[in-house]
Amino acid sequence: MKKLFLAALVLLLCLAPGLSALAEGPCAAVATNNAIVLSNSADRPDAHLVRPAVYKIEGSNYFRLRDLAMLLRGSERQFAVDYDAQTRTVTLRPGQPYAPVGGELSGVADAQADAVPSNDAVCIDGESVTLTVYKIDGANYFKLRDLGRALDFFVGYDDATQTVYLSGARGYRE
Repeated sequence: MKKLFLAALVLLLCLAPGLSALAEGPCAAVATNNAIVLSNSADRPDAHLVRPAVYKIEGSNYFRLRDLAMLLRGSERQFAVDYDAQTRTVTLRPGQPYAPVGGELSGVADAQADAVPSNDAVCIDGESVTLTVYKIDGANYFKLRDLGRALDFFVGYDDATQTVYLSGARGYRE
């Protein structure tokens, strides 16, 4: 009996890092109805409508990380993305070019999906950071404003037209 209790305790301790997110359970992620305009040039001649898979969770837009890295690729605010499956760590390197892995910008958001808080660690330039991240269909979706603030790229919103503006040519502003 004592061995069974110890085995259960060890199992519980091994699972403990993921229990807080699992306790929250999945929440509803709904495909966004916002137009998304990208400009990676300071004078905006290249501004154009883009259609990455984007979800709204509790009123905020969440982008798949690799889609956003692909959108900002080649801009002043580009960033590289690495993932270590063994340590479950997402590493972002601002200023470094993004190396596509395939599948970026190819998906369309389902009308509705389950979003589960991610337990993946996130590091920017070797520093651990806390960002709001959800897993949807196995991919990390980041809260757009959190990522804009952390990586210093422009995020704007026009409430009248329900348009999200992204720019790799300008920094983040509150």
